[in-house]
Amino acid sequence: MFILIVGGGKVGTYLTRALLAQGHEVVVVEKQERKAKILETLLETDVTVVGDGCDPQVLEQAGIARADVVVADTGDDEDNLVVVLISKRQASKPRCIARVNNPKNKAIFESLDPEDPVTVISSTEIILDVLNEHVNAAQYKQALASMRLFSKGNLELMQIAVPERSPVIGKALSGLAFPRNAVVVAVNRENADLLIPTGETVLAAGDQLLVIVKKGAGEAVRTVLAGAAMATAP
Repeated sequence: MFILIVGGGKVGTYLTRALLAQGHEVVVVEKQERKAKILETLLETDVTVVGDGCDPQVLEQAGIARADVVVADTGDDEDNLVVVLISKRQASKPRCIARVNNPKNKAIFESLDPEDPVTVISSTEIILDVLNEHVNAAQYKQALASMRLFSKGNLELMQIAVPERSPVIGKALSGLAFPRNAVVVAVNRENADLLIPTGETVLAAGDQLLVIVKKGAGEAVRTVLAGAAMATAP
């Protein structure tokens, strides 16, 4: 997938690192040249476009016309709103994920497009609440739980438990044959903070993986965690 991230702060940097480690194409739009250089130094790769993410020409230069997902992750809710509005006008109709700094603005984003709603994240605490609600309930007893997040069904957010005897235990994410249209966005580990993974993240028994997949890729993810398809780590 091609993911366009607007905002090169800490969250944007961690997310970019994880996506690149999993083989996805990522471009980050950052207004401040200093921040863009820091991000590229940390990631050791050229992935940034310096410019105002509220400028349609800057977003066009960054490749918004072919983006599968657009993440509005600036520190300003107004800027994030503009990014989403521009994205909604694209013929490719990318999925929009928006960071909301003020929870009171959440309803504004959610009301933009009832038929193709924006996925709104207001804080890490909300993500943890969702995980606790869904993972710690009856789905905790299952090896795999799938939650529909996107109304058109093109993308799914899947919660996947690593079985006790899975051969992926002790393996780094970069050594697993996940399909290119699947992204591990978080690892929920017992008695530990929610982990934003990189390619070097080593899996443990009982880990709950939060994975965004395109429709039809879920079975391939199941196969990998079952141990039937392992990639040889470089």
